[in-house]
Amino acid sequence: MTPLQTIWAIACACIIAIGQIAFKKAGMEVQSAGTWFSPRAVLTIFFALAIYAIATLLWINLLRFVNLNKAYSFMALCFIIVPIASHFVFKETVTAGYAVGTALVVLGLVIATRFG
Repeated sequence: MTPLQTIWAIACACIIAIGQIAFKKAGMEVQSAGTWFSPRAVLTIFFALAIYAIATLLWINLLRFVNLNKAYSFMALCFIIVPIASHFVFKETVTAGYAVGTALVVLGLVIATRFG
């Protein structure tokens, strides 16, 4: 993968992570309103789906030029980005076990991209 393709793959993972945070927010809106049809819930769900749609189109474009087995490794970044973002956005706890798991994911990503 070229450096630009690597950045593109990382951007796709980041956009997917933003979509996951939006899905969590949508779930909280549904819970708070007690219905899926509250204006805030519907708007948040629409936003999350739009983010996913954009990420999907960018991903498909990337896959025109990069092998799936090379690009897909970068989706592992979602396992790092989403919990960290949920800690800051929703005050969810990040445990020591999570930190060890994250280090292993990063190590796996390095191995897969360097030696895969």
